[in-house]
Amino acid sequence: MLPDELDERSKHEPDEPDLGPDVPDATSSGGLLGPEGTSKELLGTFWKLVLLFNVGLLAASLGAMLLVFEGRLRLGGGLLAAGLLALGRGVYRYRRIDPRSLGEDEDDNG
Repeated sequence: MLPDELDERSKHEPDEPDLGPDVPDATSSGGLLGPEGTSKELLGTFWKLVLLFNVGLLAASLGAMLLVFEGRLRLGGGLLAAGLLALGRGVYRYRRIDPRSLGEDEDDNG
């Protein structure tokens, strides 16, 4: 038997089953603005929290590195404090979100 003959299937062999996951339809998502039917209030709250957490994480980590590696107490400490405040504010705002008031449309029954 030659190596090329190993790749060929007999007409009596069944096809191999597709064992991979189903690929979701990418056209149904709304992209950056979320799925269709998402309220603007929910999207606005989501993106504000994303921005707040990203800024807080960047400032806190940069401030900590400046403190530890460079010894720049004023700049590093200020960035660390500002980052921790931004992260704390983000957690506070996240905890205060009422999911029942966000994202539910009038015609949505459940």
